[in-house]
Amino acid sequence: MENKSTFTPALQFGLLTGLGMIVYSLIMYLLGVNYKSTWNLLNYLIILVGIFWGMVSIRDRYLDNVMPYGKAFGVGFWIVLFAVLLSSIYSFIFLKYIDPSVLENAMSEAQDKILAANPNISDADLDKAMSMARKFATPAFSAITGFVWNVIVGTVLSLIIAIFAKREDKTIA
Repeated sequence: MENKSTFTPALQFGLLTGLGMIVYSLIMYLLGVNYKSTWNLLNYLIILVGIFWGMVSIRDRYLDNVMPYGKAFGVGFWIVLFAVLLSSIYSFIFLKYIDPSVLENAMSEAQDKILAANPNISDADLDKAMSMARKFATPAFSAITGFVWNVIVGTVLSLIIAIFAKREDKTIA
C-alpha cells in the first residue's frame, strides 16, 4: 500500500466540523441559550461526530479501507485543529463585533460571585480583583483559551476514536 496524504481531506472535514460548531453556536445564541448552559456541551458531540465521520470516510475513500492507528489519530488531530481554529476565529469575531456584551455580562457575574463569597470585601480590593479579571475578559484571550482547551479535548477524543476507526491491512505481502 502506498503512503497517501490525508492532509487535504482532513482539512475539508475539519472545516465542515468547524462550520457545524459555528452554526450550532449561532443557533444557541439566537435561541437565547446562556453560554453556561449544558446545551453547549453538544459542541463536543459535533467535534466527536466530525472526527469519527472524517476518519472513517478518509479511511474508506482515500486509503483503500486500511488505516493504522497512528494514521487515524493523525487524521483526527488535523480535523480537530482545523475545526477548532475556524471556531476560534468565529468566537473572536463574535465577541469583538457581534455581541461584546457577552464578556461584560461575564464580568458582572464575576463581580456578583466575588461579593457573594466575600460580602465584606473593600472597594479597593474589589476594584483590584475586577481589574485583574478584565485583563483576561477579552475576545482574544477567550478565543485563545477556547482554542487550547478544545484542541486538548479534541486530541483526547482523536486518541479514543482512532481505536474504533483504525483498520489494519490483512493482506499477505
